[in-house]
Amino acid sequence: MWRRMVGGWASVAAAAVGLGLLRWLFPERAMTAVGPRAWLDAGFALALLGLVLLVALGLGRKVRRWIAVDGLTGLERATFDLAVGLGGLGYGVLALGLVGTLRPETISLWLILVGVWTAREWSEVVIAGTDRLTALGREWRGLDWGWRALILLGGGILALTLVQALTPPWEYDALLYHLEGPRQFLQAERILLLPENWQANGPFTIEMLFVVGLAWGSDPFARLTHLLYAALLVLATFSFGQRYLGPKEGWLAAAILVGIPILPVWASWAYADVAWAVYEFLGLYALALWWEKGERRWLALAGVMVGLALGSKYLALGGAAVLGMWVVWRSRAQGWRAMLGHGLLFGGVALLVGCPWYLKNWAWTGNPIYPLFWGGPGWTTEQVGWHTLYHRGFGTGQTVGDYVLLPWNLYARREQFGTLGGRIEMPSLLFPLVLLYPVTRRSSRLMDGVAWVTFGRFGMWAVGSQQTRFLLPLFPALSLLTVSVVWGLLRSAGRRWKNALAIGLAGGMLVTTLLWSLFTWAEIQPLPVVLGIESKDEFLRRRVDNYAALQFVQETLPLHGRVMMMWDAQGYYCDARCLPDSTQARWAQMASAARDVPSVAAELRSMGVTHLLLSSADAEFIAQHDPTGRHRWALNFFLDEFRPACTEQVYRDDYVHVFELVCSR
Repeated sequence: MWRRMVGGWASVAAAAVGLGLLRWLFPERAMTAVGPRAWLDAGFALALLGLVLLVALGLGRKVRRWIAVDGLTGLERATFDLAVGLGGLGYGVLALGLVGTLRPETISLWLILVGVWTAREWSEVVIAGTDRLTALGREWRGLDWGWRALILLGGGILALTLVQALTPPWEYDALLYHLEGPRQFLQAERILLLPENWQANGPFTIEMLFVVGLAWGSDPFARLTHLLYAALLVLATFSFGQRYLGPKEGWLAAAILVGIPILPVWASWAYADVAWAVYEFLGLYALALWWEKGERRWLALAGVMVGLALGSKYLALGGAAVLGMWVVWRSRAQGWRAMLGHGLLFGGVALLVGCPWYLKNWAWTGNPIYPLFWGGPGWTTEQVGWHTLYHRGFGTGQTVGDYVLLPWNLYARREQFGTLGGRIEMPSLLFPLVLLYPVTRRSSRLMDGVAWVTFGRFGMWAVGSQQTRFLLPLFPALSLLTVSVVWGLLRSAGRRWKNALAIGLAGGMLVTTLLWSLFTWAEIQPLPVVLGIESKDEFLRRRVDNYAALQFVQETLPLHGRVMMMWDAQGYYCDARCLPDSTQARWAQMASAARDVPSVAAELRSMGVTHLLLSSADAEFIAQHDPTGRHRWALNFFLDEFRPACTEQVYRDDYVHVFELVCSR
């Protein structure tokens, strides 16, 4: 045993040293470079992810042992361990940023120290993983052809998504704040308050993991990390289904989840939504284990998971409230002391784990959820109002009728809930079956509890920003409830018919996702840039609407030039000459306040602005989600009055126009 552990430790240590030497000898390839160096970049990102994964598993295993929870399967242990370990590594990077030592060498030292401290734990993981791989062959031979087909379909989707994740980041919010915030933190070597990029001030645990890759010149590492969380989400859904519904039901639930065509697209982006969904669902999972086993330590584990969700996104506050209410309700039969004690244990641990981000904002701005609701430095009440208006602009309305029709409108009018033009940005086509859950034969009281939590969580989403992507934490539970309904409807069918229908449903959804992944592959064309046939610059000119314009800005404008980006927040590929608009309302606020050309020009002069960049697609998107029409008025004011009186066009392409201010010379 010890010999195998030492061998595993030495192998991983050698890999870590080799990885560092590789990056030192071969830095990240230039934006315009082509050739086999691209293979090194892709290999480095994958190898770095592998090392972080191993260290995270060791850290999570140590934390779980400290909480002293047991009775889990090997897959459940690995899922909880990895989720906890990744979150712990992110908090360590946060600590480095708060004390002002956010540098590549200190980040590497943090990972090394954790690796040494958890050497026994991750060595055990290496040994167990080797043994597990041997057993997988036997299990594969024991599966019938239908379940094998589902696995192969899922593997094909994963392979396509993995290659897409290795491309340079091009997704909107990543270029707005998921990567732009960490980039600015690394440049300053500390965590900063960024009023001009408000999203970068929220809970940023996942983005702290992205910092690890950026510190070593690998931004695809962020996308791979998010994809790793997507794999965790599928594994958690599968293991929950196996434990509480049955072995085949677990496979079916996982297939339904992967069979949501938009999920692989989201998974390959450098976002935090899938990670948030993992932590919130694992919080529910731990509470289910508490329901089953009745031991308070499971409440502590649930609190850790929900705390990590709170440290990943403000929207997790809604999930924490619903799960907290379920804990109290579930404890009611034991009396008020148990209700209070269980609620305090769960809520206290969640608050303790999640609070660093909120305490940081409270200390720096006076608002723990800065800048929401109460504003703060750089954020007036009016600006908060514009922000709220934008997020309330998603969906079809907030009347009683609108709420009643939400399940229908999510599909029939999906463009109102999405940010991708409504093509496939919708939940699974099988999820409406969950509406039949009350009239079908239920599998257990636990699943009744899962149904109530899911209903409550959906209500929290409905009264907030009705974006389809923000429903992600519900997808695992909805997949499990869908399986419960399907099995209830088929209860009188024979075993063969059950298997055939279940495999047919899941297989149909997986085929749909695979076809959409192939369509996305054809649209993005990721392989040339990953293999080095195409440069990163050429790829980004194809994928990022404003990239060519930003390159023009940096090639032609003097260093003191400033370009205000109107309704456009994608600033990751530009330097200080660009002023991205993270609120996507800056021009509209300015124009609405001044309402005449000379006043707006004077305001721009006071800001040092020399040019304006207009992204027509961004302006139209925001205007479509503005029921007041103020953004539409501001756009027309620019086009009809300000542009002819005050600007000269110096650049244009199919997406973006750049104008020089001439009335402020």
